[in-house]
Amino acid sequence: MNETKYLVGLVGPEVLEAAEKDPFHPVHLDLESCGALEIRYDFFDVAQWPKLSERVRKIAPNQIQIGTIRLKHDGGTFDDARAVERPELWKQILNATEVPEWLDLERDYLRDYEQLNDKALRRKVGIIVSEHNFTRVPNEQELEAFAKDVQRFKAGGLKIAAMSNSNEDCDRLYKFIKKQAKNFKMFAAFGMGETGKVSRIWSLKEGANLTYGAIGRAEAPGQIDVATMKKALDQLDSINSEFELLAFLSKF
Repeated sequence: MNETKYLVGLVGPEVLEAAEKDPFHPVHLDLESCGALEIRYDFFDVAQWPKLSERVRKIAPNQIQIGTIRLKHDGGTFDDARAVERPELWKQILNATEVPEWLDLERDYLRDYEQLNDKALRRKVGIIVSEHNFTRVPNEQELEAFAKDVQRFKAGGLKIAAMSNSNEDCDRLYKFIKKQAKNFKMFAAFGMGETGKVSRIWSLKEGANLTYGAIGRAEAPGQIDVATMKKALDQLDSINSEFELLAFLSKF
């Protein structure tokens, strides 16, 4: 089981610019509540990408960074047709003075893994392979196949976010966590949507060590704001069931 748990806040232009302009802006409280920050490169103009890690490091020097270029079909804003440009863009990011500790690559683009990993290793940057399913939670066999894919490439991290359609859907993710989380340095598995909301926190109780919260507006179905996530995570050791966790969340 991964001992250190990371609440990951998403950083886009509004968050970064607000923090840079005003050292007393409330957004700094959210940044400080996070153990890691996901730089959503797809939210920024490409010309800004090489300097983003450095800018984020200045406003949040103690947080681990995860760099992500999310494509439209994975819930991002970077055009799917431009996926072929990403290897060169990753290169620019990794050649910068400051670089994220981790980069996130979608499972659909594992063909780019070795090329990206060669560059990342030189900068001591790890890779998280992610999958986003906006329809359903995969079955047990599909989840295991995903883990095998990631292990085959020897990636250090795995993330799956999948749409939950019932209160029982996330049980498959919890079983997956218990079996696979120990095999990765960074591991996230949670449900999206209303019935998946509680899993964003409870997944850490099951053995995952990454979860994602919103700084400002939510960027994914069922995403919870960082301030509420932090309150729940601070109390997680004393919460013994998802029912108790839901009761706690209902206060906010």
